[in-house]
Amino acid sequence: MKKVVAALFLFAAPLLAQTSDQITFQRTFLLRNSTGTTFNPGETPRRPHIIERGAWTTFYDGALFLTFSSETGPEDQRNEIFSTNWVGGGAQRALGSRGLVLFRGRASLEPVTVPEKGYPQMLQFISAESGGPLLDSMRAHDLIGEAAMHLAFRTTTASFVHLYTGLVGTPAFGAAPYALRSSSEEFAEAPFAYDVQETMHDSTQVITAGFGSRWIALEASVFHDGVTTGRHTSIDNGDIDSRSARLTITPVRSLALQISRADLGDDEREATSASLTWANDRFAASAIYTTRQTASGEELSAGTAETKIMLGNNTFMARVEAVDRPSGFLGNPAVERTAHFTVGYLYDFFRRYGYRAGAGMNFDYHTQTHDLANRYGHKPQAIYLFARIRTDATRK
Repeated sequence: MKKVVAALFLFAAPLLAQTSDQITFQRTFLLRNSTGTTFNPGETPRRPHIIERGAWTTFYDGALFLTFSSETGPEDQRNEIFSTNWVGGGAQRALGSRGLVLFRGRASLEPVTVPEKGYPQMLQFISAESGGPLLDSMRAHDLIGEAAMHLAFRTTTASFVHLYTGLVGTPAFGAAPYALRSSSEEFAEAPFAYDVQETMHDSTQVITAGFGSRWIALEASVFHDGVTTGRHTSIDNGDIDSRSARLTITPVRSLALQISRADLGDDEREATSASLTWANDRFAASAIYTTRQTASGEELSAGTAETKIMLGNNTFMARVEAVDRPSGFLGNPAVERTAHFTVGYLYDFFRRYGYRAGAGMNFDYHTQTHDLANRYGHKPQAIYLFARIRTDATRK
């Protein structure tokens, strides 16, 4: 990894000596990716604060939720307060008339603001391969979610080649992580499909090369399928043992279709993903289908449909999920499927100076629980009341 980073700097050095005129795709490239080389479609998929100083453009963005959760159904009901959050930033500059270099990082304080046992989420399951094991709880995000460098070179006015390398980062697989996905970013809780869909987003030793244009992006990655446990403050920085490839088609700016495949770990566990996302300034919707092979050889799948609608200061959100659970889940001898429905509402009472602050709620409803009444009671439900603040600065 160190040799790769050193080679990239040697490549960049002669370009830095060239003129540092702004290139046409610099601002677009900065706003394009949410993490790694993964992006949300739309006119302004990200809204960071941007500061231009000479040849360098710096930026930062983030979101913070303070949440109270309450359950009904289980005999031992949980009422807890916790915070989910993330903050990101970086710097970018032109390299000659056609290139750019981007340094980017992202961190979360959830190892401190979320209990080590996770925050309450009935029927959530996090396997050891995803940072668990946890049952009825959702884990904290890693302290370091990204630490990476990205080089890009414009081949024509509408296409470019690029190389991404990260000590911690997201390889070319799947849709954007749920906390950064335009259709999911206002939920106060994780999707129940996390264990199937999100397992490789915080990988280490990531190297991605690709080609992008107005209509198509083709990328390939090698990486270490790292996983953290406990407080999630360490970096599992092992040898490269995984690979992935992704094709993304964007027939119009607001629509993205991605198909990807990965082989994870030394045992080459297979994972595939397909998603369709539509997004603009007021509306976002995603349909995601993922399959993943477990360490024991079982194949699990998860399907998610979610949407976010913004009407003035009001935001409405909904998510429907069908998720396979591994054998042994709640005593079941074979793979079982659970279904989950989440609806939410958020009202922004403050929208000034490049920030939005508001308060809202999420409500969970679960099916396929009749045989689980001894554990969860009749019709288990949960409500999440939250306050949220996030950056909302950039306009195109």
